[in-house]
Amino acid sequence: MIALPNVWLWLSVLVSILVTITSLSGIFLERTYFREAKAWAVQAIGQDYANLIVVILLLVSTYYVSKNSLRAYLVWLGAYIYIIYAFSIYAFAIHFNFLFLIYIIILGVSFFTLIGGFRAVDTANLSASFLINTKSKIVSALLMIIAILFSLLWLSEIVPCLLSNEIPPSLVETGLWVNPVHVLDLAFLLPGMVITSVLLWRRNMLGFLLAVPLLVFSATMGAGIISMFIISAIMGLPSSLPAGMIISLIMLLSVYFSYLFLREVKEYDYDY
Repeated sequence: MIALPNVWLWLSVLVSILVTITSLSGIFLERTYFREAKAWAVQAIGQDYANLIVVILLLVSTYYVSKNSLRAYLVWLGAYIYIIYAFSIYAFAIHFNFLFLIYIIILGVSFFTLIGGFRAVDTANLSASFLINTKSKIVSALLMIIAILFSLLWLSEIVPCLLSNEIPPSLVETGLWVNPVHVLDLAFLLPGMVITSVLLWRRNMLGFLLAVPLLVFSATMGAGIISMFIISAIMGLPSSLPAGMIISLIMLLSVYFSYLFLREVKEYDYDY
């Protein structure tokens, strides 16, 4: 079992409300993304649908974290990694609109809530919950595979354009200067997955603590990408069926192995 200060739990409720407002606005109000190129607006709307799924995940996990559940805490961390990632893109790569300050509030509150919630836990007391986990090796391998796969995917788009001094086609379609997904993935997320994979393989406690959150992120981000593909297809924009199938597979594997890993996480009543 695990206990978080109430401030982080109430801030989770606030974040859930604000994310719901921005997502519904993006889905139903045309003026939200009217300054965006069509391809980028479609991606933003697809992300809005995924955000609503994450809101449910955040609220449910927050409730069980309030009941001192370690398993819910790991899911809670993953929901916040997703929200910080997604709203970094909203805040920096969406044209100025009436939701701008809300984007900033969500990003800032989520960042400090994640840090505060993470620091509120004494990881040394959690070893008994994790070290008997038999799924650590396969989860470690999955994280490494995801990191390598997406690194190769993004670099296969970036490097040829660097060598030919051309702009990637995706930037032409979206009207962006650079792709924020490339930046966040290659600078932070994918290296983080590699580090977590290595730590988990070595049975380091930090690896155990971050493995499920990163798989939760992978699953929720996969849901966002699938939503983008579906909306693109409906609107007659190009979408890749093979890419959609690969993303769906990664999403399902992330959900499945998160479940298997969490099932072996033992809940103890720790004395903080």
